[in-house]
Amino acid sequence: MLTPNDVAKCESWFDDHGLPYFVASRPASIRRALAPASVLLWTGVALVTGAAAAVLWRVVSWSWPAAIGLGLFAAVVVVLLRGVEVFRVPVIGRWALAHAWGSRSLLVPLATRALPFLLLFITFLFINTEVWQVASSLSRALLWSSVAVFVVLAVAFLAPSFDKEISRLGAEVEGERLVASCEGTPVASAAREILEEPQLASEVAGIRLRGLERNNLLLMLFVTQAIQVVSLAFIVFGVFVVFGSIAIRPEVIESWVGHPPTYETGGLHLVSNELFSVAVFLSGFAGLYFTVQAVIDQNYRREFFSRVEDDLQRAIGIRKVYVALRAHLAERV
Repeated sequence: MLTPNDVAKCESWFDDHGLPYFVASRPASIRRALAPASVLLWTGVALVTGAAAAVLWRVVSWSWPAAIGLGLFAAVVVVLLRGVEVFRVPVIGRWALAHAWGSRSLLVPLATRALPFLLLFITFLFINTEVWQVASSLSRALLWSSVAVFVVLAVAFLAPSFDKEISRLGAEVEGERLVASCEGTPVASAAREILEEPQLASEVAGIRLRGLERNNLLLMLFVTQAIQVVSLAFIVFGVFVVFGSIAIRPEVIESWVGHPPTYETGGLHLVSNELFSVAVFLSGFAGLYFTVQAVIDQNYRREFFSRVEDDLQRAIGIRKVYVALRAHLAERV
């Protein structure tokens, strides 16, 4: 017999597996958090926090530009922390990190296929005068903005592929596949009960993911893929920092950018600001290349989705059982 305890088990399972938006009450709480009154309240909190930080720093340092910068930073931090709380990012991130670690073996085949040609191509850019001039002329804000553009392009490449896979898997979780996807979960017996009732089984088969629930799965896939891409980008960054520190002498940098290399405060002078900027710029480009490679490389896509397919089907299957349970209990009230 289906009971309220089965619903509670589903909701607990969703939270444990990075699916907070699958819980029926969560979309409503997110909509309340995004209501104009709530947004206005937290905007005020961010502004007051930023102003307080700016005034305190002004008293300590007597520098208005630094105080204003700190105030803006404090306000942004408040907004980000509120967003992390509202959208339950830690719940999703915890699952994605664990899954990415379990899929770390995928890094090796992707790296061996993509890295050799990429490093050969980017090395020519790395020793190109114009690239050094462009990258070294960027302020830190513009440099990271350029990396952000690469991130946006990467998301644009991945979104259609992920959306297509989620649609395919959602349509497949029906009948015996529904029961199989729920095996070993708290609702395995409930799934079998649903299958034994033809009318209920037919209704469950027609259940589809809604907006936030679909976005939840997309976000999980994005985070999992991003961890792999960022790992490879860090490899490229490290290669160019080491190679540049050894092979690109200060006098060469001076001839390329028109002034001697500059360094952050400290006496080691191992990595110049110019080398850092070029390495960051090219590693951001490398991350975009890896993303495109992940989309068009059929072998990698097959391996990647074979690792996450069972998890996605299980999530979709349990969500269908969860919706059916809530409807069934509502009818009994």
